[in-house]
Amino acid sequence: MNGLNEGLISELAFSLLRKAVIQLPEDVKKALRDALAQETTNIACKQIETILTNLEIAEDKQIPLCQDTGLPVFLVKIGKGITSDFDFPGAITRGVIRASEEIPLRLNTIHPLTKKNTDNNTGWGVPIIHYELDAGCDYLEITAIPKGFGSEMRTSQCWVPTSQDIAEAAMKAVLDVVEDAMGEPCPPLLIGLGIGGTGESSMLAARRALARQPFAAPHQEKYIAELETRLLEAVNRIGLGPMGYGGKNYALGVNIEIRGSHTAIVPISIMFQCWAARHATARVYQDGKVEME
Repeated sequence: MNGLNEGLISELAFSLLRKAVIQLPEDVKKALRDALAQETTNIACKQIETILTNLEIAEDKQIPLCQDTGLPVFLVKIGKGITSDFDFPGAITRGVIRASEEIPLRLNTIHPLTKKNTDNNTGWGVPIIHYELDAGCDYLEITAIPKGFGSEMRTSQCWVPTSQDIAEAAMKAVLDVVEDAMGEPCPPLLIGLGIGGTGESSMLAARRALARQPFAAPHQEKYIAELETRLLEAVNRIGLGPMGYGGKNYALGVNIEIRGSHTAIVPISIMFQCWAARHATARVYQDGKVEME
């Protein structure tokens, strides 16, 4: 009997959203506490202290940690041997509708032209589900990422001829976006870069970079990990600090994901994730066994 069924996926979508919007992952909270220990000005310390107090209240009262519960985004990894004979996106959608009613989530999803609101955070391609096939695992992995738009609106993309130094171009692109964004994306934040690929695959690589676990872990490729460190140090040297009021920690991390690129042009996509780096992940096996992270 196939334990992987529609009801299970719908329940998981609800549970993952609930966990994500209420409880920030421990590695993100640690990064915030570490940032607080590094700050020396009263205003920078107060900003991070307020964030940490907010997190305690959200968990204690079991309410969303930010009023913008974002758009429901899901990353789905499908392993070898995983099959289903039901409406998978429909199951996710039902979980989102339930979450919107019971948590509740703010009703953010509208028609982009008429501004009609479905009042349940679905419709017109929402929830947004990105699928990835991975023959190296034997499970279905679902990650919920409620994406707020104070940081999302600062998403940027540029195109760099391969005759240039791509790493230096990435440095300039990130610093330009940071200096323009200032405190708007609610720092201290995480920066995700997608380097290479096509326009859309570069953007998706940046999205996946924001979902890296553990939070801000270095890339496995040494050269890329070194670039991540250089970028983080350069961003924080600007001195914008928490909420843009000044300080040492504008960014908690810079994560890079790469994709094979064309010989002529390399796209660089930049995404911000505010301090509320919300995500929750579950793995589901074909027999219905579930592991929550």
